[in-house]
Amino acid sequence: MKVVALIGLACGAAVATASGQVTPGLDAGVAAVKYDGFLLSGAASIAPSVRWDHPRGKGFVSARGTYLRFESGNRSLDASMRGSWFAPLARRWRGELGLGLGASDYASIAHFSHGIVDARVHLMDQDRGGWLATSFGRSSFGAGPRPVAVIAIGGWLLRADAAVFASFDRSFVGDTAYSDLRSSARLQRGTVLFEGTLGARILSEGGGRGVYGEASATVPLGRNTALIVAGGRYPTDVITGSIAGGYVSAGFRLGSSGLRKPLPAPRPRPAIPHSSSGSDGSGLLPATEARLEVVPGSSADDPVKLTLYAAGASVVEISGDFTDWKPIELQRSRTNGDAWEGMFRMYRGIHRINVRRDGGPWTAPAGTTRGADDFDGEVGVFLLP
Repeated sequence: MKVVALIGLACGAAVATASGQVTPGLDAGVAAVKYDGFLLSGAASIAPSVRWDHPRGKGFVSARGTYLRFESGNRSLDASMRGSWFAPLARRWRGELGLGLGASDYASIAHFSHGIVDARVHLMDQDRGGWLATSFGRSSFGAGPRPVAVIAIGGWLLRADAAVFASFDRSFVGDTAYSDLRSSARLQRGTVLFEGTLGARILSEGGGRGVYGEASATVPLGRNTALIVAGGRYPTDVITGSIAGGYVSAGFRLGSSGLRKPLPAPRPRPAIPHSSSGSDGSGLLPATEARLEVVPGSSADDPVKLTLYAAGASVVEISGDFTDWKPIELQRSRTNGDAWEGMFRMYRGIHRINVRRDGGPWTAPAGTTRGADDFDGEVGVFLLP
């Protein structure tokens, strides 16, 4: 039996421009895949990509191409583009409007293409949230295009170093209809990141049925290098034309691994006096405590706006896994003298953060879930969905 390794080569350079940020990238590797109805096959692949982000986090456009060469001599080409625009955060609500385009060709025999427009409403909270989405468009294979409609609902929950997601969607592609019930989790233990998905396709008419799941572990080997092992089974995607199958892979990644670094040993933290209750009986924030507000992006590369409300502060700094635990000074808001702001690039998932005001001790900000760091101290934990 062949032992096949997947070598992921993710090399990207971020280029800041006055009109946004452009991030190119490249993946290359080999893999073993067993498509349903076909024999086990090995393939070599190369996948260039590029992404543009709005300078104020209002949207993004990304494009990706993939070339696969199978051991049989056949080849596969795939190209896709995705863009989203985000409405300003209103209380805990945020709107998103997206567009997706794609086309693929297998051995000059099978040709697929699709175009999808979707709208999504997000509900955000400190450690939980949810979304409601609908999509419409066209998918083509062979004879002609077929209409596409999808409705989906989902939610997420954050607990210390773990995040759990669940969703349900119903898809209609021409006379094909099916539903997927999915759950996924992201957990970090020390420096090792574990991710997994478990789902079931039900109520299907022409879209296949059954249980599927995937799991992976990412182990850092250096600052920009990681070992990744993964495997599992995925279902047919009638919209994009992908065929159900299973795979096992192991390999390396060069570039950002999405793993946090341990927090430096914390300084002694003085006791914070409790303030008196407000007239409505609710507790007020202590005068020395800062509160964090996160305006998230939609993916790992989106610029994210962090705002810290620290009344009476002269200087406010943050330090987190997304800054490589280097202190970063925030800028005072032009509209609110007690608010301090900064734009950061970070991946989707769990993040840890501490804040410091006026050169004082590092503390976990209000608005985060407080957890233990790697030195028995305290750190603020939040989820970027």
